Amino acid sequence: MYVVTGDEMRAIDTATIERFVPGLTLMERAGQGVFERIKASYDSIEGLAVSIFLGRGNNAGDGLVVARLLAESKAKATLHYLHEPKDLSPDAFKNFARLKELKKANAIKENFLYLADWKKKTQDVIDESDLIVDSLLGTGISKPVTKNYASVIELINGSGLPILAIDIPSGVHATTAEVMGTAIRADYTVTMGLPKIGCLFYPGKEYTGGLSVVDIGVPDEVIEEQKLTLGLIDFRTAIDDLPERDPAAHKFRCGSLLLVAGSRRYTGAASLAALSALRTGCGIVYCAGPESVRPVVQTTAPEVIFVALPETASGAIAHSALGQVLEEVRYDALAVGPGLTTDEETVRFVRDLVGRTTAPILIDADGINAFAGDFESLKTHSAGREIVISPHSGELARLTGIEVPEVPQKRIDGLRSLIAGTGITLVHKGAPTVVLHPGGTGGINAFGHPGQATAGSGDVLTGTIAGFLAQGCGAAPAARLGVYLHSRAADLASMEVGRRALIAGDMMRSLGAALREIEEERGYH
Repeated sequence: MYVVTGDEMRAIDTATIERFVPGLTLMERAGQGVFERIKASYDSIEGLAVSIFLGRGNNAGDGLVVARLLAESKAKATLHYLHEPKDLSPDAFKNFARLKELKKANAIKENFLYLADWKKKTQDVIDESDLIVDSLLGTGISKPVTKNYASVIELINGSGLPILAIDIPSGVHATTAEVMGTAIRADYTVTMGLPKIGCLFYPGKEYTGGLSVVDIGVPDEVIEEQKLTLGLIDFRTAIDDLPERDPAAHKFRCGSLLLVAGSRRYTGAASLAALSALRTGCGIVYCAGPESVRPVVQTTAPEVIFVALPETASGAIAHSALGQVLEEVRYDALAVGPGLTTDEETVRFVRDLVGRTTAPILIDADGINAFAGDFESLKTHSAGREIVISPHSGELARLTGIEVPEVPQKRIDGLRSLIAGTGITLVHKGAPTVVLHPGGTGGINAFGHPGQATAGSGDVLTGTIAGFLAQGCGAAPAARLGVYLHSRAADLASMEVGRRALIAGDMMRSLGAALREIEEERGYH
């Protein structure tokens, strides 16, 4: 599923309406999708009191459809108008007219927020409501929310009621994810056609709550005409990316990974990354690290084969280990970086290892820091091979000398330009994590939460991506799968321990449960 800016979605809507599907039909499908979401959230919606706040555009039209469907199902709907109904968009006004009989039967009530005494009456209605539906502004906002809209949004946010936003929380910019002065803080957002960038990046994501997408019947050819390049990394992409597994395979046919990790100071990084790789189904993991790391790895990860390397006085990998690593172990993929430190000898070791190996490689953490200020060398090494790098913004700045912009489109464009013409797949860790491929396509992670901001979390991600890289997935699927499973495992683990108490080991241990969900959907038992 593609991800779009506000302008891209408007172009898609316009082309669809002009050539394929009437706008009124799209509005009906949108309203139906929101109604189905509400219905799924309650045991019964009969008698449910819903306050629906309306602007005057097509977003309001979606809300009017929701009101009709609720009333027909014996819920109690109240429509709160910020403008006179005559000012509604043409299609929205047609849906307003369809409510005439329901209003006569008192199945739908009305409240007019442009009248002088609107605030007290509105508060009285809210006090009797069970749910608020936001259909005020939609994706068209381009300037700060002011005047009556700001007052209404403040009232809604202070209601204490569950809030469902239609398409995007009112006040959130669909392209930049900015809060335009103020915005609805939704518990859930039902977006139409395709997810908007503003719902996936902060601060917009914070206001979006849970997110689902309604298929309103946009033809594939209209979407393809936009030449979209960003997709959503979610459960569906994970199902497509997960490699087949030969039922007669042995461990070496299931992928062998050489993980170069650890130092006397950072012993846990090697264990977390190695065990995470095994949890992906990687057949065999060799962990090459300083001799001083051996006791920790062999105690905490007995399934891992440890390759002891000579070390420096500070307990990091010595440059003299290079020949041993190149000659002693045969592997399908290489991962370098967790817990290595930036000891001078270790930096030389990493740079020479990356330059001399020909296997697919994942470089993270101190593996990236070994190339600080010399991104050109890394780009040169990527010629004719697959390299995945997984930096956070600080590591990327050290590597390239470029600060990553906060604005989503500038961030994505800047990252794209860095890897253009290379063989590098870039996993930019952040909120959200973005994966970009050398050809210009990429994905935005739909998941993730603050609980993942904990020591060792990146090591789990390294092992997860590298495990799939060793299984022959290819850089793009391995990166997407790793990012999805990492965040989904964090979700599952936080259900047990909470977000604040979540640690990296919890994520690693939940990788199996996250992977099982995909396998069950694929029919593996």
